[in-house]
Amino acid sequence: MFYQLDLMLKYYVDHTIHMVFIPKLEEIKQRREQLGINQRQLAKLCDIQPSFLNMIEKGNAKPGYDVFVNIFKVLDEQSEKVTENLRTASKICSKNLFTLSSHATLEETIKIMKLKNFSQIPVMDSSKCIGLVTENSILKYQLEHGADSISKAKTSAAMESPPPIIDWNQPLTQRVLDLLYDSRCILVSQEGKLEGIIAKIDALKEARK
Repeated sequence: MFYQLDLMLKYYVDHTIHMVFIPKLEEIKQRREQLGINQRQLAKLCDIQPSFLNMIEKGNAKPGYDVFVNIFKVLDEQSEKVTENLRTASKICSKNLFTLSSHATLEETIKIMKLKNFSQIPVMDSSKCIGLVTENSILKYQLEHGADSISKAKTSAAMESPPPIIDWNQPLTQRVLDLLYDSRCILVSQEGKLEGIIAKIDALKEARK
């Protein structure tokens, strides 16, 4: 605890601009493995002994401030090199995003989903996405309230939480694609306006390339 606090104080002194976050030692191994770099390679890039890096990753040694900063600087540089070769959200998302007003009825929504073969549609209130209506959410609503309730209910009554939104130019790192583990889709915005959607099938296609 005091070690992390000491790093935060030094970092704050060295960085007079806004402090966003202080990385933790536990992140070194995770980020190294995500980059596909072994301990020997990272140690060489950081100009430290592999055995010392191994001890740091196991929690048996705590690096000095300069070494700490350098390790994460190298990890950031390697991440940037990988990111440069990645496709962006704009390249794989489905364009011409179709959305629904929160005032639309469930009956109308079901007709649209059948007609356009959609399994999910973002629900909007003005220019803000407030939720996602899906086949599952509609079925759940029907089971809980009865079939007759469909004709009277608004779409907003049967929607799920809004999906995450990423920028049009966001590189598709593994961390971004991991969002789909907990979400049905990812929305893509350009200059504050929703322009596309990335479904799980889009991510699967990207992963196979």
